Amino acid sequence: MTPNVQLVAYRFEPGAAFEGQLLGALERIESGGTLRIREVLFVGRVPDTGELVAVTAHGRQQGSLVASLLGFRLDPAERARATTRALAAFDRGADGNPLHAVGESLAPGGAVAAVLVEHRWADAIEDAVARSGGKKVMDGFVGEAELTALADALAGAARG
Repeated sequence: MTPNVQLVAYRFEPGAAFEGQLLGALERIESGGTLRIREVLFVGRVPDTGELVAVTAHGRQQGSLVASLLGFRLDPAERARATTRALAAFDRGADGNPLHAVGESLAPGGAVAAVLVEHRWADAIEDAVARSGGKKVMDGFVGEAELTALADALAGAARG
């Protein structure tokens, strides 16, 4: 089976309003069970001071990820502890720390969020296809919303 984990990353310019929208979206993503958030990384700079803040969290069971990130969002002491843990997790000794490089690329108030999303539904489909004697001929995200717009690409993939 092919890996069914997707990395998505977003950049936020200074002035972005972090009022729980990201946490709510993460919670909704996992609610149906077909997608699982494997890991989240958030790196930002405090608007007033430019201080680096960071958090990384791993999804274990539904809802656990959001609960751990809520403390980072609401509690300054937990935010400081989470930043210390995240910096330690990414520390490469003499090779430096990539979180510092990310932080240096941000203006005060800016941030970057990265999410690893596991597509659990894909495992079920691939298993069924394999047991039926089929094989995957195309995989990827597309900008078109209808198969009629993708017919030529699909025909090429089907020919092998």
